Amino acid sequence: MAASFDDRLSDAFDRGLRDGIDSLSHADQELFRIQDFIIDYEMGGLSGYLYNRLPDIQRIRAAIAAMRKHGLVELSKLLSEATVLFANYTESKTRPTWNSVLQKYDPGNKLKKIDLHIEELENYGIPCE
Repeated sequence: MAASFDDRLSDAFDRGLRDGIDSLSHADQELFRIQDFIIDYEMGGLSGYLYNRLPDIQRIRAAIAAMRKHGLVELSKLLSEATVLFANYTESKTRPTWNSVLQKYDPGNKLKKIDLHIEELENYGIPCE
């Protein structure tokens, strides 16, 4: 019996944590990035994920591409929408507070609305197997 998508996500993530993401195949790196998003999202929402990833916007875009490739289209769209808010993000020598980052890059409070849409997705859009 083939492993479920959830099991494949967990397996790739565990191996990536243990051995480093660069030790994984390209396909497993994609799974790692998806699971990495899910875990960070569950611990701190979209703000938590972005706070821990910025200024590495390429890393976030790699997660978006992985989501899209693996059929998590709605989740990838929502994360992409959130990422656009921070497209010009630059970090100073002293890391600003997240509230000051949000005031500068998301004055319209769009991130909170995107976060709510992600919460509405059943199992992040991962198809039931």
